[in-house]
Amino acid sequence: MANAREEAAPTFEPWKLRIERAAPDQVEAELAQFLRVLNTLGTPLIDGAKVHFVYYDPAAVNVTVAGEFNDWAKNDAAFLMRRVGETGLFFHTLTVPGATRLEYKFLVDGEWKLDPLCQHRVDNGVGGENTFFVVGDFHDPPELERAEDIAHGRIDEFEFASERLQNKRRVYVYLPAAYDLNRDERFPSFYVHDGGEYLDRARMSNVMDNLIHAQQIRPIMVVMIDPVNRMQEYAADDAYRDFLCDEFVPAIDNRYRTTADRDSRGVMGASLGGLISAYVALSRPQLFSKVAGQSSALHYQENKLFALLDADADMAIKFYLDVGTYEPRFIPAHERFVGALEQKHWPCLYQELPGGHNWTNWRAHIKDLLGYLWGNASR
Repeated sequence: MANAREEAAPTFEPWKLRIERAAPDQVEAELAQFLRVLNTLGTPLIDGAKVHFVYYDPAAVNVTVAGEFNDWAKNDAAFLMRRVGETGLFFHTLTVPGATRLEYKFLVDGEWKLDPLCQHRVDNGVGGENTFFVVGDFHDPPELERAEDIAHGRIDEFEFASERLQNKRRVYVYLPAAYDLNRDERFPSFYVHDGGEYLDRARMSNVMDNLIHAQQIRPIMVVMIDPVNRMQEYAADDAYRDFLCDEFVPAIDNRYRTTADRDSRGVMGASLGGLISAYVALSRPQLFSKVAGQSSALHYQENKLFALLDADADMAIKFYLDVGTYEPRFIPAHERFVGALEQKHWPCLYQELPGGHNWTNWRAHIKDLLGYLWGNASR
């Protein structure tokens, strides 16, 4: 019988069949050849919407894959990887609709491991790394890149000492180019939780410069503030809310030429940062008229939020909310929250986007939230 034709663009399923159908004395040769292919191409192997995770370890017994597509295996949701025949090659195939970028790891006999053949690695924000893959035509949007031939704002960085909380935190204030050019003008202010992260990972200053230059948003100040104890402060904590509203906002209004009224003030964040942003604005609607949340952990303190929504409130708040389709724990609370906003007839833009709980997804849609909340048409 003639040898099987080699593929110009090797895909997983034909190779899997070759190994499974090989004569016993040919299995090792076929496997060795496939491993050379994997070392050349890298993993996972992507064929259209199909993502083939492949892991080789003859000593492994139980191998699963976990990532943003299955909520990092919470509630025993890890995907079991099956052996190819009697070899030490394990695989799992995932169908991913739409263009996206997703992070993952392998769990090998109870130990978390990066995909050794995947060259795409990213800081996971908790002191380690994840591997990731991209499906479809997914790329960072152009507004994230610095444009040299436009006017640039500047970042005013300082440490803020809180008398209320008895701690200090870093603050980064984006001042648009017009702030220094027009000394008599006052500017709206947008408070951003996890501020240093948004500045570094989401390239907030580049986005602001580009959107202001294109006249897609008005010139605004962006007050990016870091947490000190994130898990406590951002979990709808009253002490942090009071610090932000009664101490920090007045200090910013005193230090900069802000337009110090609710219509010119907003607050935003991602994950727990989105939760505290919603809680702060609902608690103090006289201070904030705009909220943006990306993958907000609304479910974490849903009762607190709904108690505020159920209260009589004459001052409507404009909400932008987005969540990734690969965040199953986050979507139901968003649907309930958006439904409550609609019942109150408050303006809201809600998007379920093909992505997970990561900065690549969040920064790709900063333009959306800025345009909705601060676009020139929304004056």
